Amino acid sequence: MFSIFFLASCEKDENIGAPPSIPVIESANITPSVFTFGDSVTVTAKMSDAVKLLSTLDIQAIINGRTVSIQKILLEGNSAEVNQKIFVPLIDNVTDNTEVKFQLKLTNNKNGSSSKELTGFTGNRPYFSKLYIVINSGDDIYTLTPQASNSDNYEANGIDINKYFSYKIAQKITADNQIDYSGLVWGQTDGKVQLVDETGGDIFAFKSDVEILSSFVFDNYHFTSSFGGGSYKTPNFMIDDFTATEIDGEEFYTLETTLTENQEYYVYGELASRTVVYNMDFFERINSYKIKFLGETGNYTLYYNKTREHVVLLPETPPAYPDYILITGSGIGYPSKKAKEHAGWNFGNVRNFLLTRKISTDVYQVTMFILSPSDQYGWIGFKPYENTGWGGEKTYDVFTYTGLSILEGTAGSNIFPKIGIEEGIYRLTIDWNANNIHVESVTLP
Repeated sequence: MFSIFFLASCEKDENIGAPPSIPVIESANITPSVFTFGDSVTVTAKMSDAVKLLSTLDIQAIINGRTVSIQKILLEGNSAEVNQKIFVPLIDNVTDNTEVKFQLKLTNNKNGSSSKELTGFTGNRPYFSKLYIVINSGDDIYTLTPQASNSDNYEANGIDINKYFSYKIAQKITADNQIDYSGLVWGQTDGKVQLVDETGGDIFAFKSDVEILSSFVFDNYHFTSSFGGGSYKTPNFMIDDFTATEIDGEEFYTLETTLTENQEYYVYGELASRTVVYNMDFFERINSYKIKFLGETGNYTLYYNKTREHVVLLPETPPAYPDYILITGSGIGYPSKKAKEHAGWNFGNVRNFLLTRKISTDVYQVTMFILSPSDQYGWIGFKPYENTGWGGEKTYDVFTYTGLSILEGTAGSNIFPKIGIEEGIYRLTIDWNANNIHVESVTLP
């Protein structure tokens, strides 16, 4: 027993203080030797460990004395070969033709490690014909072009941006004006402006000594931005000019004003939010800070519904045929990105009916939200009227429907959405000359 104990003790003592296994980077190379920051290079390496399992290959770049993490590659087994592309980021305050070193650190699963430094690389700064400033995660996009005097500075002029906003800078955007992350994107991570992927945050901007921002410069060398600005542009709409009121238990703000056909109006503050939908028959949304009036010149009252975040309008004199047609019913309403609006088979206030815009003699346009008929919502349908009263029902003998086949009706005035139609936003062009209703689907601006 003593001999067994002695032998066991000796065996244990022999392992005490034994050196860890050291993994070996047998060969390593990165190509090409000259590259552009923001592009990829290819790393090839062969590694082994005769005793322990390999764990990771950690690749870092040393740029102007700054160590930048590039990529950590997970490994398996006692030997491994790597042949893959790695991204070399552009960082701030780096000149063209900068010397770059790569540091490779290999570890095994017992924390044994070895390192290899690769030298002889040159990184060049990228330059672009244009970049894009993407406001508030896509509300608006402006094009930035290089300054003639400094190709590292990209500028946009003649813009209208609230004096506090958030943004990213993108090299590419998609067809539907979203950031294309296959290109370079500047955002914010851990309070620092740098290249980011989809997980990166927006950059917050604020300039207290102006009312609006009219110019923007992005310094791609220092990763900083500067702004120029001035006073609010006119004519404009701001919530401070509206009067608070309540309609059917909902919070409204109203403004009596004169509107001019084809006039562009600036909108500021909460009225500039992309969640606010302006009556799509009477206004064209140009960007977050500008709308265009499409109706006839005259005096109107604007109604901003705080709950549903849309703006509708009524003319100063009660609307009536032939200048307007009014539509009231159940399961329909003005478009909104917020709570669904429903007319209420009445003419008592602006929430009860929809106003159409006359686009030619006896031809009218109305854009409406339509619920899909179901037992949950009960009877859904609507009627056109010549004025704000039950005596002015606008009837027809036979109506034909073109475009999307979602409506049906019989002689008279009732119009019904077909059972099973998709709930959504639809534009109706009502032609009383041809007794025809043309229907198309509409996407909210």
